[in-house]
Amino acid sequence: MASSHAHNINTASQPAVKNGDTAGDFQAARTAIVSSAHAIHDTYAGFFAPLLPFLIERLSLLKVEAGVFLLLYQGASILQPLIGHLADRSNLRKFALLMPAVSGITLSLLGTAPTYFIAIMYSLVAGISSASLHAILPALVGTLSGRQLGKGLSFWMVAGEIGFMLGPLLVIFMITTFSIKTIPWLMIPGILISILLSFLLKDVPHHNSGNHQNAKAPVNEMTLIMLPLAGVVLMRVLLRTASEIYLPTFMMEKGASIWMAGISLTILQGFGVAGTIAGGFLKDKYGFKAVMLISIVFASLGMLIFVGASGALMIASLSLMGAASMMVLPVGMSFIQEQFPENRSLANGYYLAMLFAINAVGGVVTGFLYDQIGGYQTFLLSAPIGLLGIPFVFLLPREKAVK
Repeated sequence: MASSHAHNINTASQPAVKNGDTAGDFQAARTAIVSSAHAIHDTYAGFFAPLLPFLIERLSLLKVEAGVFLLLYQGASILQPLIGHLADRSNLRKFALLMPAVSGITLSLLGTAPTYFIAIMYSLVAGISSASLHAILPALVGTLSGRQLGKGLSFWMVAGEIGFMLGPLLVIFMITTFSIKTIPWLMIPGILISILLSFLLKDVPHHNSGNHQNAKAPVNEMTLIMLPLAGVVLMRVLLRTASEIYLPTFMMEKGASIWMAGISLTILQGFGVAGTIAGGFLKDKYGFKAVMLISIVFASLGMLIFVGASGALMIASLSLMGAASMMVLPVGMSFIQEQFPENRSLANGYYLAMLFAINAVGGVVTGFLYDQIGGYQTFLLSAPIGLLGIPFVFLLPREKAVK
């Protein structure tokens, strides 16, 4: 079976793609295979939130101290523009395909870290691994998507969301069935998958930028576009970090079991998958601004309902919040790649560096607020702040047609 897949990839991948051009057709099989690296990688990223209550208790941490793990993990994304710039000019794809293994090793060891310092080091190495994968491979997915960039990047984002959804279930299963000391065994699938993907994807074309001379000009243009995008991300960061990082902690403090706390995050991420799919398709049909506005309004509404809900209404509000919140991710990524087709990796790295850096700092700020005013007030406050992102949507330029 593996050799058959490898043959199909090989025969479909000539010649290499250059100058940001595409064949126009959506290459579903290869897009799905590249996206699988994202799924495996983000399965390990999904370990963070369920492990926090155990790390907080075992290492006697404040919430804000626990937030430093995410600060370092996502803060390493500041390297993404540099990695993306290099990837536009040389083939770093094989390097990126090793990152599920690197993240698998470090994040599987995080739960058993003997000291706060070592836990920080695991988070930092995993962050560099994540930055490398996210800077390089989405540009390849964009190239393989032809004119259906929103659809292709929905594949990429859905794969990551599926991984992030399964991660909490996997780690909670290991803890409750065996013990937290067994989590390091979970690194084995990441190592094996990196080896397998490196073989299956060895002949996928390398996206190569046609502009080798001056990176300063596109960076200046990107900055003008990135500022209003940063405004949208900044206003929704409290809602996103509260729901994705501290949700299990919040649920357990309300008396939920370990399983229920983990399942709540899986519900959020599961409906996030639906929102990611919908966001990409709606963007291709109605435009990115309409989808961004829908995302902001309904994510905030979902959070407002969630903080005062219980039972079925709590599940429904988590579902709404997850679906609406995740709509914006493939939309923003496809928009920035459309604006700079000859510098896809650089643009993608710049966008994700901004996104991850804001989320990294936001995680610490959310932890600080959680310590100071409590989980209920922190979650409640995130909803109206999220709505402040609406004016920034109208500052974004019109999207370019994909040729």
